[in-house]
Amino acid sequence: MNLALPKNALLYKMFVICGMLLVFTVLMLLFPKTSSAHGYLDSPASRALLCKNKVNTDCGGASYEPQSAEAAKGFPNGGPADGHIASASNTFPKLDEQTSTRWSKVPIQAGPQPFSWQLNAAHATTTFKYFITKPGWNSNAPLTRDSFDLTPFCQENLNGSSPTNYHTTNCNVPERTGYHVILAIWEVSGAPTAYVNVADVDFGGGSAIPAPTNLISTAVTDNSVSLSWSAVANAASYQVFRNNVAVATTSSTSYTNTGLVSGTSYNFTVTAIDSSGNASPASSILTVTTTGNSTTTYPAWSATTVYVGGNKVSYNGVNYEAKWWTLGETPTGNNVWKVIP
Repeated sequence: MNLALPKNALLYKMFVICGMLLVFTVLMLLFPKTSSAHGYLDSPASRALLCKNKVNTDCGGASYEPQSAEAAKGFPNGGPADGHIASASNTFPKLDEQTSTRWSKVPIQAGPQPFSWQLNAAHATTTFKYFITKPGWNSNAPLTRDSFDLTPFCQENLNGSSPTNYHTTNCNVPERTGYHVILAIWEVSGAPTAYVNVADVDFGGGSAIPAPTNLISTAVTDNSVSLSWSAVANAASYQVFRNNVAVATTSSTSYTNTGLVSGTSYNFTVTAIDSSGNASPASSILTVTTTGNSTTTYPAWSATTVYVGGNKVSYNGVNYEAKWWTLGETPTGNNVWKVIP
């Protein structure tokens, strides 16, 4: 029996195979093995970034990929649906949980303030836009359009230019009291995409509790600082800040901050949080310098290990820290890895 394919059938089969290989190649280019991240609101620290920094807890995937909160653009006429604004259309569903005490708050003041994004991939950009919740908003209900003043209090138009690495917009923050949510949106040009972050902020004045006092350092090593402070009446918890970035929330009046760089000075403050989630003013600043200049040796980098933001490795005699989820990307001080001094 002759099983040879007719010439036309053979050509058709080769055409189909070539087409499949082309599609496979395109998919590999669009979805590479290694992670390619985008961006997140860095200052004031977003809800997702505080998840990554382990200040917020029980955050799901936001703890590993704060830069990937992507949704449709066009808010308020388009964009994420009501009830799913904080999660960027269910990208990270845990972030939609909303009560007055669910999330750690970042102290903020009305008036001129810088708003900064860490941009992990360059995109041609239409706008950066910022909205804030209304006075009297319900902090114990899901975030909806009715929660916000739908006129952005700050907007920067980039008209298709591509900011890189780190981008700051100077904004005039409106007057508010107590706990509010800021919605930050980075809209990509020429695509339906936007990166959506919320930041939980506290303007003060919503709490009668005073600032913590007697903030001191009880122990210092080359990579850690132990702190303590006096208890504040009616405080349900305390939030610790290092160089104005929240690093922990604790019910104790002490905390040890680890993973620091030897021979380096850090500024610490503490705020008290009442049972309604309102923050006190910050304590006085305590400046502490870690001891020595010794090198810490971290585990050797492995091409088969999944690393997430904050993981530290050693490669060719140099220490590196991962900025976000990565697999198989060699530490060379590229976008994924940063050198630890």
